[in-house]
Amino acid sequence: MTPIERDPDIAQAQVFVDLLNAEIDVLTARIEETEADACRGGASDRLGTRLRPEERTLREQLSEAHQLVAQLTARYPELRDVTRN
Repeated sequence: MTPIERDPDIAQAQVFVDLLNAEIDVLTARIEETEADACRGGASDRLGTRLRPEERTLREQLSEAHQLVAQLTARYPELRDVTRN
């Protein structure tokens, strides 16, 4: 058995890391969509102006998700060896 299979705390942390990685993927895709929409709308377009705050919020959420993954892997180093899905 691996440490993840033996220790429920590590197993739970792995579930959180998996969820956070999925959220990172979603946020990254949304940021890319927002950037593409802003480019299509032009720099002075009202749509582009409206999207900038959304993009900032998405980037803050992305940063937070990365920080949480880093904190979990610092607390549970066993998670570093697990491949990302």
